[in-house]
Amino acid sequence: MRISRQIFMALFLALAVGLVPAVGQAQLSQVDGQQGTVDTVDVVPTPREDGDGGSDVRTVPSRDAVRISGNRVEYMVIGPPNQSNAAIQVLTGAGAELRRLRDYPVLNRRALFFDFRNRLSVPQAQALLDQVAPQSVVDFHAIYRFAQGSPRLYATEMVGVSAAGCRAGRGMTIGMIDGPVDASHPALAGVQITAESVLGDGARVPNADHGTAVAILIGGQDPSGALEGFAGGARLHAVLAFASGRGGEAGTAEHIAAAIDRLLARNVRLINMSFAGPQNRVVADVLGRAAARGAVMIAAAGNSGQALAAYPAGYPDVIAVTAIDAGYRRYRRANYGSHIEFSAPGVDLYVANRRGAEYASGTSYAAPIITALAARLAPGGSTSTVRNRLRAAAVDLGAPGRDGEFGWGLVRAPGC
Repeated sequence: MRISRQIFMALFLALAVGLVPAVGQAQLSQVDGQQGTVDTVDVVPTPREDGDGGSDVRTVPSRDAVRISGNRVEYMVIGPPNQSNAAIQVLTGAGAELRRLRDYPVLNRRALFFDFRNRLSVPQAQALLDQVAPQSVVDFHAIYRFAQGSPRLYATEMVGVSAAGCRAGRGMTIGMIDGPVDASHPALAGVQITAESVLGDGARVPNADHGTAVAILIGGQDPSGALEGFAGGARLHAVLAFASGRGGEAGTAEHIAAAIDRLLARNVRLINMSFAGPQNRVVADVLGRAAARGAVMIAAAGNSGQALAAYPAGYPDVIAVTAIDAGYRRYRRANYGSHIEFSAPGVDLYVANRRGAEYASGTSYAAPIITALAARLAPGGSTSTVRNRLRAAAVDLGAPGRDGEFGWGLVRAPGC
């Protein structure tokens, strides 16, 4: 009876803010039944954040949200499993339709995926959840993309390492959430790689260029030195969380959460995330839970060229990395702002691909350099320890002290 009274109060609140509830039948698919291709539209309407329940909307770029059909997008609620029944009841009672659910056991979170059917705004849904599931949050189901830009050997010299590369501590495992990795690449021949996927059946797997480049920047072994990683000797645990769709290669909040959960379950705590996307409450909850479990997360700033704290780099517990060129200038497309912490080479960088190698640019390629240096400078350390060691090794760039262009500056790790 207590739950019933809570639901009654929540529905009363919904009526007070202008909802016209329409009860829909919840439909629950299998937890492992993942969606396939993510379609997109030019503009995705989502309700305004000012609490107005009317027809006015704020717009989210189509590439930033999972679409259901027409102009409707999918919404994601995340919270403790013991609050999920109450969340389902209150939202379906207000006209939403439950599509499926997914558990993240290590994070102690259950995700619920809804079609709001144009009957709920995010603030209205959150108000309902606050009444019956106060530890649950809701937002649109966000999409994140590789933080790579468009295209000589200068990175090792800038960072201060020898051409022969640097070795990570024996037994060090570094996690990466990315696309597929081509383990047959010559620079990965001697690298111990564990690869697994959190994508569902039918997902279109992208090519291995991005994931292979990131993996080799971290732990590659190349006698010529051209594709030598910055933490040679480290083991890699690569989780495939990105699929191909009409909007290109992308990873959803669902699959990124699953990848983080999987890495923590495997006791992998240092995680590289070379992707960027919109700020999102669901993703914030996942990142916060991961940080509380001891995850050290390093992410690319993104390549919108704006004063923008893209996620996951913009989250306080994530170390945000920007890219600079051989002239110590910020990559012109890199995002900037007070959240930036460190700089690394990432412009016209010689990186691996599934066919061999190429020159490429993007904060995607700067992030794994910092991740590799973190593995060497503070193996097994907490986020705080990693930050302090990286800061101590950084050379100030731009304005004195930490700034929004370069953070604390270029991290150098000589003497390896």
